[in-house]
Order: sequence, then C-alpha cells, then structure tokens
Amino acid sequence: MKVVEIMNKNVVTCHPSETLTVIINKFELFNIAGMPVVEKGKLIGIVCQTDVLRGLKYGGSAQELIVRDVMMKDVITVSPTEAAENVAKIMVENHINRIPVVESDNVIGIVTRGDIIKAVAECG
Repeated sequence: MKVVEIMNKNVVTCHPSETLTVIINKFELFNIAGMPVVEKGKLIGIVCQTDVLRGLKYGGSAQELIVRDVMMKDVITVSPTEAAENVAKIMVENHINRIPVVESDNVIGIVTRGDIIKAVAECG
C-alpha cells in the first residue's frame, strides 16, 4: 500500500508568523494535533501540540509567541509513492506522529499514525 492511498489530501498548514493563539484555534477547529509550516509555498517546519505546550511552559504567552519560535525545523517527509509500511517504521523510529507528503517541493498531503491504523484495520 502506498502513502498516496492513505494520506489526507486536505492539509491544514500555517505560516511561521502566526501566533500560538491562532494555531491553538486551528488545532481545535480542524480537530488536528499538528500541521506543516509553509512559507512562500515551501515547507519550512512542522508544529504540533507538544511544541506549543513546550513554548508556553518556557516563557511567553500564546498571544506573544509565534510558530517560528516553537516549530521543529528538521522535518521528515515522504513521497506519495512511499510504502505505508516504511512510513510506519519511520514514525516509530523517530517518535513522530505525522509526516508531510511532498512532491516537487510542495506539500500535497499528510499521513498520521491514525491514517496508518485505519488502513490496517480496513485491510482486515
């Protein structure tokens, strides 16, 4: 099974200058726990609930801190043709819950642990 078959194609992204207040609202509105950070059409990072909480814990408020202050800059990505099994291994080995799917430097999807679990459950 390929990533393109299980990924979410409706990717919610954010800009590095957005405040954490905006990000928290996006998490709630879209029922997500993380999202790619995109600037000028290019993936430059990823931010998740843990990053936001860590930022708030170590200083600053949700109105003052911006995504760039808390995002992870070293993002692991996969291509849409990557095998889902390999993506699961990457997630386990790197202790991550979501991986952007990139093609020609553009984010075209995102695959989460939940997507992989759902695919396995549906395969029987």
